[in-house]
Amino acid sequence: MSTSKGTERVRARQMLEIARRYYLDGESMVSISSQLGVSRFKVARLLNEARETGLVTITLNTGGAEDAELSARLAEHFGLRGALVVEAFGTVEEVRHTVGAAAGRYLVGTLTPGETLGLTWGRTLTHMIESLDYLPDCQVLQLTGTVGSNLRESPIELVRRASLIGGRNARALMAPLYIDNPQAAQALREQPDIKEVLDLFATVTTAVVAVGSLQPNPDGVTNSQFLPLLPPAVRERMLNSGAVAEVCGLLFRPDGTPADPHLADHVMAIRPEQLRKIPRVIGLASDASKAEAILALWRADLISELVVDADLAETLLAAPTITRDGTIG
Repeated sequence: MSTSKGTERVRARQMLEIARRYYLDGESMVSISSQLGVSRFKVARLLNEARETGLVTITLNTGGAEDAELSARLAEHFGLRGALVVEAFGTVEEVRHTVGAAAGRYLVGTLTPGETLGLTWGRTLTHMIESLDYLPDCQVLQLTGTVGSNLRESPIELVRRASLIGGRNARALMAPLYIDNPQAAQALREQPDIKEVLDLFATVTTAVVAVGSLQPNPDGVTNSQFLPLLPPAVRERMLNSGAVAEVCGLLFRPDGTPADPHLADHVMAIRPEQLRKIPRVIGLASDASKAEAILALWRADLISELVVDADLAETLLAAPTITRDGTIG
């Protein structure tokens, strides 16, 4: 045994002893220094080294536990087929990850073999797919055209991953989500490979859709992945139209009406009337700022189930449930 390796082992044991006392036993650095006969500065240095080398790893619990009572209240309040509310803490991205993983568990527990699963796109949906290691044997369809250059969040990549887990065929929609020329969009819809996917929309039994919000963040920036895809003039028109929600590349006002009916002519995705015919449409969203968007899509009758975090659920329950005909629930 070389002297250097023996020295490394001794140092590793010392780091573990100090880390165990500090992190697990709650001893102070002063106490550890006194007990082990080393300086406080060396204790601090060894704790840092233990983390940097991976000898010690720190995991934060960002939630994920189901709130059964809140889930039941949310489903009953909005007349939903089902709802899953999870406790989620941390940054916006950590909450998004927690909700996505919960949605994965919810989907696996409710999807049956032989179904046709339709997927849209979005960051929470990406986390959902990445959390899965199993799906019942099902066909997977891409419900929206392609978006951006980030392969990880691409609708095509999400459908591919889901099909590998589910063990059956996938059908991708090989066209952009937004097409500026409506005549070009219509020509693409008539292409045999694209038309095949569009025709299969009628067979979808369960759809999972990410809920997009056009509400600005506290810094005034709109948190939307869809708006940047639009030409500047169209984007400005959409922002001035009163739109607050986006799903499948279509925008909706607070009362559930389309912000611009002509936008559908430019979008390569499932249509609202087709979405309404799907037996199960599971909406995914995190963060209380998505409340108005969810309410708009609920009023549009586009969502039958929800998977959300507890803060968002409580915000939804506190909101007046005004339907499209103006009735207050």
